[in-house]
Amino acid sequence: MLSFEENFFQAELREGFQVDTTMKTVWAAELEVLSEIAKVCERHGLTWYMAFGSLLGVIRHQGFIPWDDDMDIWLKREDYMQLLTYLPEELPKGYMVRSPLLESWYPEYHSSVVNSDSISIEPEHLKQFHGCPFMVGIDVFPLDFLEEGEEDSLRIHLFQVARQAALMVKNGEHNEKLHEMLNILEKQCNVTIDRSGMCAVLSDDARNELTAGLWGLANEIVMWGSGKKTNKLSMYLDYLKFGKCYEAEWFERMEWMPFEGFMVPVPGEYDKILRVIYGDYSVCVRNTTLHDYPFYNKQLEQLRKHVAEVEAARKREG
Repeated sequence: MLSFEENFFQAELREGFQVDTTMKTVWAAELEVLSEIAKVCERHGLTWYMAFGSLLGVIRHQGFIPWDDDMDIWLKREDYMQLLTYLPEELPKGYMVRSPLLESWYPEYHSSVVNSDSISIEPEHLKQFHGCPFMVGIDVFPLDFLEEGEEDSLRIHLFQVARQAALMVKNGEHNEKLHEMLNILEKQCNVTIDRSGMCAVLSDDARNELTAGLWGLANEIVMWGSGKKTNKLSMYLDYLKFGKCYEAEWFERMEWMPFEGFMVPVPGEYDKILRVIYGDYSVCVRNTTLHDYPFYNKQLEQLRKHVAEVEAARKREG
């Protein structure tokens, strides 16, 4: 279990942004999850790096971006796939690994490691996660090698089809265009896509399962060429959406740098990588996250109900 200075959990103003005590417990809980992932990587010789906003936080703030509430890491595809095999067996009890490559219902391209499948106010849980009752996790992204002429390749075309189909299913769309895309994927990828749950109105379970299957197929499509090492790397979804990629040599050297009092790994050429992602990253721009801040707002109502149930049970027992 990680140790924090007592004043870490105090509310404070960072870069003119108020970070409250609840967010501090969330940050601590996320660092706890990250430390468990790091242990697994170290045991098996897997290389990981802080990614995206977390990498920016390391370099610009030596910790979390004040208005950020999540953590991202990268692994090259080979290490990423190995990590997914080790994590379910080696993480502490209660942790969960969510990935379209492992579960039939996780409707995302990347993977995530979470500390629990539900909120908890049990004393043991609160102690383990520094007073944080919420479900928190780390997003884990694969980096894949890009081939010459990637922008016109069959791989990116099929990845685009799989992505678009996944988004349509996730949004509840069910039309002829979707079936045409599924037909293309079945023919080109030599797979059979289970459409038994498809109807005019998909249930949430059926929608999530089909979405997860399509994101799993998208990963398989990317892996067609990722084993061949080239001079370009990218998180493939970013390459498709924004054309962003990195020189592979930028990741050859690793440095350890401070992050909220702990040391974390970053690519040696972090400056070049951050400029690809953010441009002039020295300028602070707020509210750049792609989700609602703070993420745990969605869990607060569940927490209130849980606390009320516990209090009611205590009164009955008393």
